[in-house]
Amino acid sequence: MEYQHEVLESQIEVQKQAFERIEAELYDNVGQMLSVAKIYLCTLEESALDEEQQNYVKQINDIVGKTILDLRTLIRNLDAYLSTNFDLSSSLSTEILRIQKTTRVNIELQISATRYSLGYEKEIVLFRIVQELINKLWSTGNVSNIKVILNYTPTLFSISIQFQGKNVKIEADTLHRRTELMGGQYVFIDKKNKEILIELPVIN
Repeated sequence: MEYQHEVLESQIEVQKQAFERIEAELYDNVGQMLSVAKIYLCTLEESALDEEQQNYVKQINDIVGKTILDLRTLIRNLDAYLSTNFDLSSSLSTEILRIQKTTRVNIELQISATRYSLGYEKEIVLFRIVQELINKLWSTGNVSNIKVILNYTPTLFSISIQFQGKNVKIEADTLHRRTELMGGQYVFIDKKNKEILIELPVIN
């Protein structure tokens, strides 16, 4: 029962954040481009269609085309977050690209061996764990070079989050509990190059 509650809570958190990101991106990116298109249209209405206005029309078409592509991308991303066919690796890839665009943190994703599905419930909980860890790490302001490694073996799946930084403190009681509820273990290795390791046995 507690595990099911944790899965539901993770689903709600992921969905809420997805909607918040879409709202922000629609306002900051798509909204601004549409405003620029409106200005060009107003200019076009006030003057004849000479060569200069034709250039305006071309710019409007380019802006509208870019807007449509952005909307399609947002919809695809939303589908990925909310789908019952949730894929951990592709969702993490999307999340890391988003972080790279909005922060100066050097972060990358690596996938080792052939991917397989852990099941919707485990994958969405793992996604939420990694998402929280990444946010906690880069928000400290003194962490650099974050590397997320997904390792798929026949009997064990692991997520390694490696990074560099000093005096890094992460409150991870909830993340420990979530990992243990799935039958896995959560380990923080505090060395020069620090690592957070999440291991989950694969049950065939």
